[in-house]
Amino acid sequence: MLKLKYIRAVALAAAFTALTWSSGASPRVIIGDSEKPRVTNGGTSESLSVSPDPISSTSTFYSVRRDLRRCVSPLCGGYFVKRVNRSSTRCADGRFMSECYVAEIGWNAQPQNDSDDLLVRGTIVPRHYGRFGNLGELRVSESWKSIGDSRPVGTFYLVRDRGIRCITFPCPTHHEADLNSSLSRNIAGVNLEGAGLGQNNAAVVYAAMTGPDGVIVTGRNVAVTGPGGRSSALKTTQVFVRNKTDSGSIKPDTGSMKPDTGSMKPCIKTGCSSQVCSDHTVITTCEFRPEYACYQKATCERQRDGNCGFTKTPELTECLARK
Repeated sequence: MLKLKYIRAVALAAAFTALTWSSGASPRVIIGDSEKPRVTNGGTSESLSVSPDPISSTSTFYSVRRDLRRCVSPLCGGYFVKRVNRSSTRCADGRFMSECYVAEIGWNAQPQNDSDDLLVRGTIVPRHYGRFGNLGELRVSESWKSIGDSRPVGTFYLVRDRGIRCITFPCPTHHEADLNSSLSRNIAGVNLEGAGLGQNNAAVVYAAMTGPDGVIVTGRNVAVTGPGGRSSALKTTQVFVRNKTDSGSIKPDTGSMKPDTGSMKPCIKTGCSSQVCSDHTVITTCEFRPEYACYQKATCERQRDGNCGFTKTPELTECLARK
């Protein structure tokens, strides 16, 4: 009899625990028919599994550095190029090396970039230079410009804003894809603080994330936790936006003077926490950081370069230093 009562007590406790976990309001992981983990919150579900992007959408991207050696041209004076996120690159002669020398870059009407952190998409092809033989050429199909003050450290990712907003955190607001790879995943936001962007360029990046090209960043994934559970976010060290030839392309703030500001739209505080000063609505992730409180009383207005930004008063500088 005592044994039967014990068995009943254990069964009731197990049933109560199952009901408690299944009726909770916090996001939870479930396994569906496809056996892929999904997170549920408020009746909707979001896949947590790593899903492949087509390799054609993320390749082939190269980092480029100038050849500063002093010898006979075209044996010297060209460029050293390497596939990002990869340990080897196929050179013009078919060999795989850690990086390849090319005597020339064919820009194919793409905007030329003189930045030290040069990132391009293209193809290395053979090209013969008389008695010097096949020294190769890099033919560019896309040109990307770095806009942060920091050096690019870490993995290169193509990042897009998914247009998803949640009432809790973490929330899978962005999609990242490893360049020159088919690996991709949804992440809970992008932290731009390490890239040294400043307010004006941060607004440029947030806007570019919602566009068809997205942005390319370097950085690493970090674990984040919150009321919605556990996830990963992307902590950046540098950001690249695509250079375009058309007049409607997004251009980073370069500090140039813009003489006529009278016809421009007024500056507004935007972003989920009003942490961005821009002349148009900017959609950002909704995690709150301590420094965002400093912008609540800051003045959002046109700066001397014609771009919108928070005026750097002593009060704002002191507040940011305390956070």
